[in-house]
Amino acid sequence: DYQSLRIGGLVFAVVLFTVGILLILSACCSDSCSSSCRAPGDEEAQAENLITSNGKATTGAAAACS
Repeated sequence: DYQSLRIGGLVFAVVLFTVGILLILSACCSDSCSSSCRAPGDEEAQAENLITSNGKATTGAAAACS
């Protein structure tokens, strides 16, 4: 019937939403890519700071995670 289909769809949507949030948080909390939670503009600013401070371009974790 319609009522059970509606409740099943809501439960399915909540499960998918929760799995998506957990995936996002697990990507943000991983130790190998600490810059994955930052906005794309922040990575570019960080790369510019590395270039100006070291005098040369370096490929680090920020490039590997983007």
